[in-house]
Formats: sequence, C-alpha cells, structure tokens
Amino acid sequence: MSMPQAVRHINAMRALETIFRAGPMSRASLARALGLTRSTVGNIVSELVAEGWLAESPPSHEAERSARTGRPGTLVRLRAGHATFLGADIAVGRITIVAIDLEARIVASLAEDIRPVEETPERTTARVVALIRDILARLPEGRRPRGVCVTVPGAVDDAGNVLHLPLLSWRDVPLKAWLRDALPAAEAILVENDANAFAMAERYPAPIASASSLSIHILMDAGLGGAIVVDGRLQRGEHGFAGEFGHIPLGDRGFTDTVGLPGSLESFVGREAVLARHRFHGGNAATLDELVARVKMGEAAARATLEDWAGAFGRALATLAAIFDPGEIVVGGSVAVLFDLAREPVDRAMRSQLMPGRPAPHLKRSQLGPDGVAYGAATLLHRDAMAVRDDLVFGAGLGIGVNTLAGGHDAAGPRRRTGNRRTL
Repeated sequence: MSMPQAVRHINAMRALETIFRAGPMSRASLARALGLTRSTVGNIVSELVAEGWLAESPPSHEAERSARTGRPGTLVRLRAGHATFLGADIAVGRITIVAIDLEARIVASLAEDIRPVEETPERTTARVVALIRDILARLPEGRRPRGVCVTVPGAVDDAGNVLHLPLLSWRDVPLKAWLRDALPAAEAILVENDANAFAMAERYPAPIASASSLSIHILMDAGLGGAIVVDGRLQRGEHGFAGEFGHIPLGDRGFTDTVGLPGSLESFVGREAVLARHRFHGGNAATLDELVARVKMGEAAARATLEDWAGAFGRALATLAAIFDPGEIVVGGSVAVLFDLAREPVDRAMRSQLMPGRPAPHLKRSQLGPDGVAYGAATLLHRDAMAVRDDLVFGAGLGIGVNTLAGGHDAAGPRRRTGNRRTL
C-alpha cells in the first residue's frame, strides 16, 4: 500500500469511527472533528457512500430550527443495514445468539437451553450452527453477515481451539475449524473466551475516557472468568490466558468438585458451589433463583450461604486489588445477583484484607442482560470493521469492511499478539 493510499485508508477509518461515536453529522462538522479540509472529507465521504458504509440524508426539522446560522448541511450517517455481525455464547446450559448492525444495535437474538450432560462438543457445535442459520434466515433481506464470533467459558488458543473447558468436559476441541467447515461462506470466524467478550460488551461503545485506566471484569456463572483492561486494551498475558481468576487457589477444599481445580475460587463462588453450600447449611434450593427467594424470606440456611459467599468473594477481590490495583471491578453474570444482595458485606470483606489506608477499587454491578456476552462477541467483529481504537484493542483488522478500502489487509496498524485473531 502506497503512502497516499495508507493516509486515505486511515482517514476513512477515522471518519467511520467519529460518526459511530457522535452520530449523524454534516460534512463540515466531520471535517472539524477530523481536523481535515472540507474537500478531503468530501472525497472520503463520497467513497464510503459508494462502498455502502455511509448514507446521506436531509437534516431533521428540529436540526434546522436549532441551527445557529443558515440551514444545516446534509447529514452523513452510518448505513446501519450495510453489515451484520453475529455473536454466539456457549454457556453451561444455554446457547445465545445475537446479531448487531453497523450501529452496534441488536437487530435479532435467539437462545436455546441445553443439557450439558447430554451434549458432546460436536453436538453443541451443530446446535450453534443451526441457531446461526436460523437467525440469518430471520434477518431483513439485504443485510450482509460479516462474520461470527463464538465464545466459550474456557481457554482458547491462537488457532481457535478450545484447550480446556472443564465445566463442559471439553479438551482440545478444534471449534474454529469445525465452524469454518460448517459455515464456509462466513467472511470471518472467531473463537473467544466469554469473559473477554463480557468486558468488551461492558465498555462498548463508551469511549475510554469514561472508564478507569485499569479495570477488572468478572463474569460469574457456573464458573468464574475474568478480564483485565488497561488503558482500553485487553491484557492477554504471555500465553493468552490472563484473567482466569476462577482458578485462584483459596487454600481450602471448596464446595464442588465439578471445576477443573478443586479448592479454587470457582469451587467457592460458582453457581453449583453456591447451591452445594446451601445444602451444607441444611437448605435444598435447586436453582439460584430459589436460593435468592429464600434469602429474601430470611431463611437461616440461605442467609448463612450468602454470608459465606460474600466472605469468599470479598477475599478474592482483595487478592485482585493487591496484585493489580484496579480503579474499578465490574461484576456480572447470573451469580452476580448475589452481589446485589451482599454488596456491602463483599466490600467489607475485601477492605478487611487490604493494607490499612490503601485505596480500594470501586465495585460496580454490570447492567448487561443475559445476552451481554453474545453481544460482546458480536462487537469484537464490529470494532474490527469500524477500526474502533479507543476500546479493547485486539490487534490488526480482519481483512473485512473498511480494511478493504485501500486495497490491502492489516492497514489498521502493525500486527500485534492478538490471541485467536487472524486476517482471513
């Protein structure tokens, strides 16, 4: 790629990102935001309109009335239906699929319950593929799918292989290769850890300035996963497995042996561990919802369970605070409903384990719904196509979307160590 081509490519990406962040704007406003001449921005907009990424529309009557001087110019906006990005989350007991448009809005979603004891990796993959095809069939005519990102609650290597997923008894599963065989027309296929996608969803599309410079994201379901974000960038670690907080050893036995490491944090605060703890205290709740109801009713066994859970979780948070010194810890997932009931005890337990006078991180409850992880998976594809630079940075482009405007791949920058991301 020549230097003029590279400059045009970068400016095109900046234009898309600016409109994505700020919403529809005139060419003059876009030129000011980018610090470019109107003629340069005019050429960029014309090219992106021709490619289908942008559309132009007259200003609204409200915009006309609020204009300070003269009539406002034609507005440039993202053409939302130009691209669709699919995210699929494989959780313990449930598969969730969402589709988002170019404005990162959910346009369709599907979910299906599964029985892990009856599922093999092959059968689960087939179910995911069937749901993907189902949701594609429901999309409005003309919407072009750009790819799919599938998340799992386990360790994933650079090639998209699920190395270890003890909650589903998966080991060395070539998930990306299976998806590629089943979906040969897909432009991009990614396989990602669910906690990383959760962190992305929590921050997307908010700009980095609105978040702590170092934040910890904890996803609590059957197990516990995590992500570390520094200055908007996901920290993967030397081998790509940073953030596996569920494997932190607490030094005791725990309450379930269904996790990969008995005595690890997951065996104290995961969903099955919580229910096992309730049985230990003399209760018999079969589901997390039932346990929560009993807590609210004042049942002694349920209250004791919640107290123990808060102590173990707060102790783990103190460990994370001592190591990483985060400004914020975000808690989400199905088990986070216990955090809603025990926020103060968790905070007290955490602070009691910190050195006196040491600032404690702010504890935040995620507002993401049950499709949050799948949404985060879809936004991983979206951010590559839009070249969004101030959220989680996972590396160079996927060779899709705006990266093709300049006639080459990896135009978003030098290749970085990016986990399972590859130019296709």
